[in-house]
Amino acid sequence: MKYIKGLSFVVISILLILTVYADGFNPLVYQYEEPETTVVFPANISISVERRKAIADMVAGIATNTISIPDAASPDNIICTLFGHDMAPTVSVTATHHKVNKYSPRCLLELHHVTYCNRCSYAEDIVVTTSYIFCCPED
Repeated sequence: MKYIKGLSFVVISILLILTVYADGFNPLVYQYEEPETTVVFPANISISVERRKAIADMVAGIATNTISIPDAASPDNIICTLFGHDMAPTVSVTATHHKVNKYSPRCLLELHHVTYCNRCSYAEDIVVTTSYIFCCPED
């Protein structure tokens, strides 16, 4: 009986460790250290990894010279200049800015609606709601 309990404990521990390990590599969560921000995409999103990275950089406030998407042209694409942007449906993204305040609640949670062009790297970011949350402990 002790053997079965011990084996069960080991199996459950391994499963929990693997669950935490897999969560660290979630392709829908982008974590930045400077500024300390976490950007989360919804589970039912169907856009490319490069586009998600570009949107996460924009929402987190990471300065980039150009958004490097292999299939996209520059923002001043001649097709978009002549015919206008081919805007994709709006994507809702949450961004948690950690340690914004000195005391609790320290973190700022924002809901962004991002719309981007399918032909070039143009994107529009609108902050819909903001709220302070209890996320990080006080120093």
